[in-house]
Amino acid sequence: MTPAGRAGLRIIGREGYEILIDQGIEKAETFAEMIRRHDDFELITAPELNILTYRYCPARVRAALAHATPEDAERINASLNRITRFIQKTQRERGKSFVSRTQLEPAQYNHYPCVVFRVVLANPLTTRQILTDILDEQAGIGSEDSIAGEKRALEASVDSVLETLSA
Repeated sequence: MTPAGRAGLRIIGREGYEILIDQGIEKAETFAEMIRRHDDFELITAPELNILTYRYCPARVRAALAHATPEDAERINASLNRITRFIQKTQRERGKSFVSRTQLEPAQYNHYPCVVFRVVLANPLTTRQILTDILDEQAGIGSEDSIAGEKRALEASVDSVLETLSA
């Protein structure tokens, strides 16, 4: 253990660290539930301790993905990747909040590379309101005019899949 680690253990103690870890796990579970209930986002990996991943993927898009051919799913996921990347980059540049991103290959999407937001909830000052604000900010960025062209392309792909279902 480093000297700083030993000093931290002396200051807050083993019980203090246990509380911080437990709070991080609880916040991750709370945030995961908030994501599940939000129409614009999809939880990709459930919390593992205090870490989870999710992405921009509106409910209508998820419905289309559930019935899409592999080619349609690839086209839709490519659009979602560009939109998620844009949201993350824009949010970071604005400086109000920061959520990192990574790329995963989820089994439910035939291991197609998906860009996702990655959250580590370790700060004891993070509140439910802060988490709500982060999702609201991301949803707002996702509806801005500067990404409208990509959203139209996404909607065209989604419409194509959903029209095939109703035919």
